[in-house]
Amino acid sequence: MDELVKWSKIEHQIDEARDLKTIIKLQEQIDIIKILVKQADGGLKVQNKCSRYRICLEQKAGDIYRQTPDDRGDKSHKDSGTDFPNLTDKQKIIKDTGKTKRTFHKWAKESDIPEEKVLEYEGQCNEKEEELTTAGLLKYVKINRKEEENKSDIQTDIIIKKGDFKEVLSDVYNIDAIITDPPYPKEYIQCWSDLSLYAKNHLKEDGFLVAYSGQYNLPEVINRLSEHLTYVWTFCLYHSGKCQLVNGVNIMCGWKPILIYSKGRKKMRFSAYDVTISESREKENHKWQQSKTGVKSLIETFSKPGELIVDPFAGSGTFLKVANELNRNSIGADLNDQT
Repeated sequence: MDELVKWSKIEHQIDEARDLKTIIKLQEQIDIIKILVKQADGGLKVQNKCSRYRICLEQKAGDIYRQTPDDRGDKSHKDSGTDFPNLTDKQKIIKDTGKTKRTFHKWAKESDIPEEKVLEYEGQCNEKEEELTTAGLLKYVKINRKEEENKSDIQTDIIIKKGDFKEVLSDVYNIDAIITDPPYPKEYIQCWSDLSLYAKNHLKEDGFLVAYSGQYNLPEVINRLSEHLTYVWTFCLYHSGKCQLVNGVNIMCGWKPILIYSKGRKKMRFSAYDVTISESREKENHKWQQSKTGVKSLIETFSKPGELIVDPFAGSGTFLKVANELNRNSIGADLNDQT
């Protein structure tokens, strides 16, 4: 269906449209094309393309309306036999087109939206297989503007304290998310109990603990975290790079569990996909260092800009650096001099 529509001709007509009569006529043509596409099952992307063209025409009409002076016509209108001599120029537009004042105000609001934002929204709709709507576009732009304002207003910082997290982070409370990668070997198993107790006492009531874990001691890790917290879910960190041989069981391991715990809350604040991908292993700064790509989606899922992320086993600070890049405040601890 997309091939049958002469989009280049439509785009040219839209570009050349300068008066309201032409613009509204093109709007009606676009509406008809969209209906035919829908009836022929021409695909959501083609329908969304029609909607984008419709919005472009609405922006043109809104711009014309906004630039029209709100003055009343001069007396010559009355002498020339005009039917509505006392109407303002904007009121005449409304009368001539048959559109409402509210419609033109909406179109004028749309005219402020840059073309790239309309294209971004169209791409998002196509990716999510959603219908492109004017209301959805306005909401998308509003959210984007708010995020940009937050980015400019938020002051973020990275702090890594040297020492045992139970001591050096003892004064850190109201934590939105603890996202960390504790050591996996058996000799460090006690740290999981310590982490569970710390999270219970320092997380916000709706906060989450997100902890990377190995598989070898996983049953005991789960038992120890469950001493003071509520199990929520297990995410999968998929390693797209080289797999690692676990000698004790002779298994090539290509993924890692990420354990999600809370202070009693089972339902997530936001919808989340439970698989995250680590594109590469980064070990140049710390022997247990994780990649940035793996943790980015976790930080975005379990926190919002301006909130506090804590990593009790910070290592080289990878998790904290990503949190900072995403406009979160972050603080961590580590025993090693390498930090």
